[in-house]
Amino acid sequence: MELTKGLREINQYATVAFVLYGLTFAMSHKTSKMKQTNNYPKYESCIKACLRCADACNHCASSCTQEKDIKMMARCIQLDMECATICYASAQLMSLGSEIAKAVCQICADICWQCNEECSKHQTDHCQECARACKVCAEECQKMAA
Repeated sequence: MELTKGLREINQYATVAFVLYGLTFAMSHKTSKMKQTNNYPKYESCIKACLRCADACNHCASSCTQEKDIKMMARCIQLDMECATICYASAQLMSLGSEIAKAVCQICADICWQCNEECSKHQTDHCQECARACKVCAEECQKMAA
């Protein structure tokens, strides 16, 4: 019971943090478009894949907290939260045209592959959806980082 309560509290704080981070991203994305940086069109498919992946990971983590055997889902939840965090960071750095975007995208690809592998082990719809989004994101980030 305490683990479930603790995970729900973590999920609530993570959700608030992701919302705030998303607002920051939206503001920087708007600024980035206004500046007409040359990198945005080049990174657009990777940015979109990262944002879709972060959304799927957040949904998966939240849904995993509702599963009957939450202890079995602990690794999945942890990787979902890590993956969503790095996906948001990667998208924001690409949007800003950051010099470190490629390096962060390589790390993002690595974490997405780990999350894909873990989520693929579970037969729930949310885990399977997350695994697919992580695979697409990992592939996009690897192309971007190359």
